Amino acid sequence: MTGTEIYKRTPAYESDAPSIRLHAPQWKFLLTFDGQRSLSEVALSSDTTFADAIPLTEKFLSQGWIEEQPITLDQYLKRTGTPTLASGAVVPPVVVLHEPRPEGSSPSPAPPTLPITPAQPAPSSTSGIPSPSPKVSRGPMRLSSVVDYITSLSGNTSLGHLLVYRVFLRVPPELLQAEDIASVHLLNDNSLIRSEALQEAIAKAVNEVAKRPLPDGVYAPA
Repeated sequence: MTGTEIYKRTPAYESDAPSIRLHAPQWKFLLTFDGQRSLSEVALSSDTTFADAIPLTEKFLSQGWIEEQPITLDQYLKRTGTPTLASGAVVPPVVVLHEPRPEGSSPSPAPPTLPITPAQPAPSSTSGIPSPSPKVSRGPMRLSSVVDYITSLSGNTSLGHLLVYRVFLRVPPELLQAEDIASVHLLNDNSLIRSEALQEAIAKAVNEVAKRPLPDGVYAPA
């Protein structure tokens, strides 16, 4: 199961319903199958983790209470809002973060920063303990590398795109607006993020949502 499957309840469920015994969260999960939403959407709507959703779905399938609802390509593209090229190739949708700034309007002011006091040189160590290594200088953050890394954490493209959306919802919009980033393309986004404040905000959001640190590979050479 990938999470993109669509299931609906069956006539067998209707006949068995009076004798079915489930815990309340399992009932909530079972009743959310409507033949319209994908498995991942059903899990989110019923507050069920994907790890719990898989065995429950397999149980419901084995009991004959749900069955997969096939859909056409046109239905799939319409329900996901995925455009296609003239060649028929599917173009991954973008994650819209905020409304783009109208042309001619002044950019949003950058968030205030505290004055930086020059660091004093650290005294040489006399105890034999080496001094801390200096901070490694990094180049701009490659947005495409960030998106690819987040997507790879789910092991499933659809769930990975959902994870990208959740991550960027946690990034302060004023930082994104200051860099003129209104949306994130889920494929080949060539945006480079040079603002250290935005880099730190994205890294923090990834750590909070995905519970993983960003690898050094998402940064271009300094």
